[in-house]
Amino acid sequence: MRGIWISHAGVGLSLLAAAGAGQEKGDTERLQRVVNPLKVQLVVSKHLGDKKISSLSYSFPCNTTNREPTLRIAVEVPVPVRKADKVEFQYRSVGTSINCSASALPEGRFNLQLALEQSSLYGASARAGSPAVEQTLESRIESPTLFRAVNSIFTVALRDGQTTQALAGTDPLTGEIVTVDVTLTVVK
Repeated sequence: MRGIWISHAGVGLSLLAAAGAGQEKGDTERLQRVVNPLKVQLVVSKHLGDKKISSLSYSFPCNTTNREPTLRIAVEVPVPVRKADKVEFQYRSVGTSINCSASALPEGRFNLQLALEQSSLYGASARAGSPAVEQTLESRIESPTLFRAVNSIFTVALRDGQTTQALAGTDPLTGEIVTVDVTLTVVK
């Protein structure tokens, strides 16, 4: 009889442990199912030494259940291509694409998964801070167009109102430092 009680006690402890693990899993699932409206701001800045060259800001909504692409801003740029005696144009999209998904974490934090693609153009004689948009199409036939690209997929964990520098890198052609700052705001 004693052996039976011990085995029942062992089963009871196993059930309690499983119930505790199930409770933790339930809390995590409940956090993920709650819709939290968020506002995300990305600031892409370019610096050369101590001088700020440019700063582009993007602000968009995101919530803890939306898994769709969030923001696309681009322009189709004609790129001259010389073929034999004539010049033809091919178009290339230049701009910014941002995808964002969010999930709730314990203690009021949020996990943001971001994918950033940003492209811009400048001429072969580019100097830091001189945009190629000012070039004429005729001058771009003689001096091929160069495209700058920033592509990154990253994850940050932030609280309401918190900002972090998520990325930093140096442009190999101009020496400009490109940084990406992310700010999270919970919409109330």
